[in-house]
Amino acid sequence: MIDKQLSQEELIQQNKALQKEIEELKDEQEDLEIMLDTITEHSTDLENEIYEKNQIMLKYIEQVKLLTEAAAAVENESFTINSLDEVASREDELGQLARVFQNMARQVEIRETKLRQQVQELKIEIDRSKQAKQVAEIVQTDSFKNLKEKLKHLKKARKNKQGDA
Repeated sequence: MIDKQLSQEELIQQNKALQKEIEELKDEQEDLEIMLDTITEHSTDLENEIYEKNQIMLKYIEQVKLLTEAAAAVENESFTINSLDEVASREDELGQLARVFQNMARQVEIRETKLRQQVQELKIEIDRSKQAKQVAEIVQTDSFKNLKEKLKHLKKARKNKQGDA
């Protein structure tokens, strides 16, 4: 079986070497357990950070959607300026865009109001112009001239009657 039998001293040395190796393996195991705990803790932190960033991104996308809907509402003439107040309160570029959009919508609303008022005034002017033209056309007709002459004669006749009385 074993050609050579180990001496007691050699066995003791091998035993000590094995015990040392066992201690080193225990130290390595302890280090690996610490590393595993650290990695697990760090991965949980990363997972939480990713979740938070995802929530922020979802909110951002939701607010971009509000801006898109606001643009469609302007096109449909149903936009209300305060519908973007939440987005406009942001301190980033999206908030700036919302504030610019609100300002632009206010300016468009003011211009449209002025234009409607001008159109109304023009309609009134056109109506007056049409009316004046129609009056001028009526005055120029022979029937009107005849009526005017008859009126003159009636007034004259009335004056004569009042003078006789």
